[in-house]
Amino acid sequence: MIQVAESVDYKGLCSLARASKRYTEAAQDVLYRVVDLRPAGEDPESTFDSPTKSDLAVFLWTITQKPHLATKVQDLWFLPRSIPVKYPQLMYSGVSPVSPLIKPGSYVVKVSEKKLACDLLERLTELRSLTITALDDYLCRTELVQCFRDLQAMKSEYWITVLDKLLIHSEKLVDLLCFSKLTSIYLSHGHLDWAVVTLPTLRTLCIGSKATVELPSKTHRAFNITSLIVEAANNTLPWEFLGTAKLLVYLPNVKALTLGSSLPDGQHSRFPPPLSDRRSTNSFGNLGSFTSHYVRIFLALGRSVEDLKLTYTKPVRFCNTSKTRLEAKESIQLRRIQIAECALVDSQDLQRLEGSSPSQLLPSRIRTLVITHPRSPGPDDGDRKSKLTSWLGELTKTDFPDLERVEVVCSVGYGDGVEFKKRLEQSAEVRFLETIGVTVVIKKE
Repeated sequence: MIQVAESVDYKGLCSLARASKRYTEAAQDVLYRVVDLRPAGEDPESTFDSPTKSDLAVFLWTITQKPHLATKVQDLWFLPRSIPVKYPQLMYSGVSPVSPLIKPGSYVVKVSEKKLACDLLERLTELRSLTITALDDYLCRTELVQCFRDLQAMKSEYWITVLDKLLIHSEKLVDLLCFSKLTSIYLSHGHLDWAVVTLPTLRTLCIGSKATVELPSKTHRAFNITSLIVEAANNTLPWEFLGTAKLLVYLPNVKALTLGSSLPDGQHSRFPPPLSDRRSTNSFGNLGSFTSHYVRIFLALGRSVEDLKLTYTKPVRFCNTSKTRLEAKESIQLRRIQIAECALVDSQDLQRLEGSSPSQLLPSRIRTLVITHPRSPGPDDGDRKSKLTSWLGELTKTDFPDLERVEVVCSVGYGDGVEFKKRLEQSAEVRFLETIGVTVVIKKE
């Protein structure tokens, strides 16, 4: 029944939950597993006498009336705002998580959304993942902007952190049950509390281009974090991530490093696009935002990283492949690499670059290589053999004794033709890899 529920969309889940008692629990398990309460934008006319509507308030009322639904929430996306919101149901619930003021003659309770957020977190006892962001970049910057507490704090450069803005001190907030099982946190903007980063259950940390992490001292370490995701917004300059690269010094056990992830969830991303990018035609990866130089900095500081993953928005076009080409031969700790073909194999004009052989670019102890966005020969390329095919033929057990698996991931517009996939699978180079014990998989994204 859960498989049935997972195969339908949101409206279908709502209908399924009401269809019969037999399907209600299965539908609710899926419906409430991921809860997206991100606001789309701030209501400029919101005042205490005229509060705005709030998805967070409505959802809080729902789980107040039906507490069993709160235990089903495993992934929460939200950003509490600094505005009064409508909470009319509070008058009838018999539960008052706050001390609201009620306007005489009114049936609408007006309360700060951040106070409601604290009550919401107290009820989510099975939370595994928390995303703090909005659908609107301007709102994120408004609510999560870094600022000093007071003049005395200004001298010590003590920042107001994300959880401080929830009106509960972070040291007390992390004692809530919702943080007792948290395994991942995603932050698009603002300053993340070190108390959260060091939660013993936390494993995955995602930092957006406008987010930073509080670092109490040079001696502090978060040994619990094993996966770091650096979320690159469109047109973000690579040097803007040097602070995040230095964070790796404080995360000595990071095994998986993802650079430039767009964090897709179906057709949606967790983080909003910056205002300056809404009319931009450029996407991360087009100009190689993470050049070889900056990737080497990340790998030099993250000596524990074994899995390196570079992701791109489409299309992938590098204007100067010699600068964006991955050169990770010296990073002998790497065991898995995922990267676009054009960052390894050839140049923008499809010519093989000098020094682009696998033995010159890849670490010798690599076990898995994933190549995305393969570029099949175009109609004007004549009899040109795929550069990727010949390049794969140079992966030998002499150079890479631990190599076990090679994947080529085709997506729309990139090697998605039947002929390309068939020719690659039947090529002598791929057959050679299979004879030396390397599994080769060509699949569609």
